[in-house]
Amino acid sequence: MAFGPHTWPAVGLALVAAALYVATLAPSVMPSDYAEFQFCAAVLGVPHPTGYPLYIMLGKLFTLLPVGDVAYRVNLSSAVYMAGAVGALYLVSVRLLRLLGYGGVWWSAASGAALFAVAPTVWAMSLVARSYALNALLVGSVLLCLIAWRHVGRPRWFFASCLFIGLSMAHHGTTYLLVPAYGLYLLLAEVERRRRGADRRPWRRLSLGLLSLAAGYSPMLFLVYRFVWGAPYYWGNPSTWKEFFSLITGGPFHDQVLGYGSDLGTQLGRAAFGVGQLWVQYTPVGIALGLVGLWTLLRRRRGEAGLLALMTAGNFGFAMNYSLVGYLYFIPTYLIWGILTSVGAGWLLWRLLSSQRAVPTLGARRLPAAAFSVALLAVLLPLVWLRFPGLDLSGQTQVRDQTLALLRAAPPSAALYLDWEALSVVRFYRLVYGTRTDLALHSGDPADWPKEVYCDLAAGKAVYVGEFAGAQPIAIGRDFVLEPAPLGWRVARVSDSARYAFPPCGTCATCR
Repeated sequence: MAFGPHTWPAVGLALVAAALYVATLAPSVMPSDYAEFQFCAAVLGVPHPTGYPLYIMLGKLFTLLPVGDVAYRVNLSSAVYMAGAVGALYLVSVRLLRLLGYGGVWWSAASGAALFAVAPTVWAMSLVARSYALNALLVGSVLLCLIAWRHVGRPRWFFASCLFIGLSMAHHGTTYLLVPAYGLYLLLAEVERRRRGADRRPWRRLSLGLLSLAAGYSPMLFLVYRFVWGAPYYWGNPSTWKEFFSLITGGPFHDQVLGYGSDLGTQLGRAAFGVGQLWVQYTPVGIALGLVGLWTLLRRRRGEAGLLALMTAGNFGFAMNYSLVGYLYFIPTYLIWGILTSVGAGWLLWRLLSSQRAVPTLGARRLPAAAFSVALLAVLLPLVWLRFPGLDLSGQTQVRDQTLALLRAAPPSAALYLDWEALSVVRFYRLVYGTRTDLALHSGDPADWPKEVYCDLAAGKAVYVGEFAGAQPIAIGRDFVLEPAPLGWRVARVSDSARYAFPPCGTCATCR
């Protein structure tokens, strides 16, 4: 390993972060996209665009672990990935600090990694089954390999860079916005190598690099395989190649890009929103250190400064304009800011150590490092203490308990009318454990449900309606008498005022 003694501190930081995440990890199934990722990993299905094939295939391996239920195991994968991202951030910071010639590398690099680890959004996405933790790990891995390639020059770092870039592109569509930064940095490294005459056969290395890139991108073949030969679950049920390519390129969500408008006033407002999110993650201390780190790199390591700046521009510009949970897409920016924070801390500690060069005793010269570590702990421990209660999901079993209660209570062949959040949880138990496959599941537009509910009641079916529209489902509550039930209500009968509001639909067996 090129980092020698710094490998073990990286592992130690990753383990501490993993312990924190596991202590607060969601213990079972969660609603909405979380459940979708959980059951897709278990049955090798294809979730919502862009399909996330790498996440699903790795998630399948986690489902084989002998701990907790299947949902917990997939949640655990996020904790492992984000802990790995913390370690990768530390190693990237070490590389940059050594290039800058700063002392106190361990403490400086650890400061940025620790602040990143306990950032609220980062911590929250380490506890549930979502794609963001793996994305952070891959982005950190690409950065680590790219910087090592330029400054160490061993071909294995070049091949690893290409491999991780391919894996990133296969995993998360936002990675394509980082490719220009990667490409320009690789081009810079190539120009420098040509000037030094470092390569006798560069085309062989470049050819192998392309093969590494293709190998990294190969998980996309999983989506093709599932489309051609079928899957237990394939979001959107594509039936043509046009629909397939629309799904894997995020077509159904393209209208969310620049979803807030492109005029200058709107863009300035969105940029302010993004900066505010960064402020919440890193606190004023982290923001100040990050600005110092950016200034330091711009002065002394412009290649790396350009790489990080272009990556931030691509990720930040997309995240601030994406109107569907866009705040979650800032995590790569948070990772980059953690690196800048480490560099800023390194500059500060270097200045402190430089001021002690004339001090005669070794103990006295170590005082600045000791003071720095105390200051770091004084920032971190209160952050963990304050954020822990709001982020801790270890006791969140309500979704699991209510869903299982509904599945136990529902009579045979009952009809469930549920929103996406609850429907995904029921699908989890159906696809993973084969529970209650007799139940009829309905989703779609709740405005269309009253007539369908009426037909089901007329056919003698038990009907349940989920909590999809606040405290009381307006359309259903107006036309039917409801009784409390797990996850929502059981429809008891048609209300007297709406008894004649439903003409025969002419399509179901009851009405024909």
